[in-house]
Amino acid sequence: MAHSNTAQFHHSPSFSFKPLFAIRDFFALIASAWSEAKDMEQKSHKNSVNW
Repeated sequence: MAHSNTAQFHHSPSFSFKPLFAIRDFFALIASAWSEAKDMEQKSHKNSVNW
């Protein structure tokens, strides 16, 4: 009987924030990788006229 009460307590709502957190984390990862790549590119082209 106690298990059915806990199962009811842990019933997930129809809307969950987990996908939004996953999307946010994904874009944060992409942004950090992009900025790191730009930093590496800038260091490798430090003496370049195009930069």
